[in-house]
Amino acid sequence: MRWIAVCLLLVLAGCGAGAGQARLEAFVGLGSAVLSAGLEPAELGTADGQEFQRTLERAKIANLDKVRAPLSFAPPADRRAFAFVVPGCAEDDAELTVERDTLTADLTGGENVNCATANYFLTVFSVDRGSVPAAPTLLTMPR
Repeated sequence: MRWIAVCLLLVLAGCGAGAGQARLEAFVGLGSAVLSAGLEPAELGTADGQEFQRTLERAKIANLDKVRAPLSFAPPADRRAFAFVVPGCAEDDAELTVERDTLTADLTGGENVNCATANYFLTVFSVDRGSVPAAPTLLTMPR
């Protein structure tokens, strides 16, 4: 009975909501091109998602073709998709933390590398529709 109470507490607190529910759909290196300030994470398939793509296109990224496909990702009806551009160095993966009404993208891997210039990475995650509120707060972990 005690484990049921602990699980219920974790679900109510939003802890562990990301376990098994958030899936990395795309991870694309964008290089060190300076991206426009104001490139906010966005839900794909929305007006904000379209503006997110237009902003990346205006940034004149060298591998724009590799960016268009992930931004056109259409999740199944039981999932939602979110795109983030995250600054980093030499990371090779990313994870999404779902906690209450906040989704936070963070880069992982590439430890012990010293970069003189920041690199940027496009990450696209899909999340179980029922695990996030209608209008979640989208954040990226600062580096």
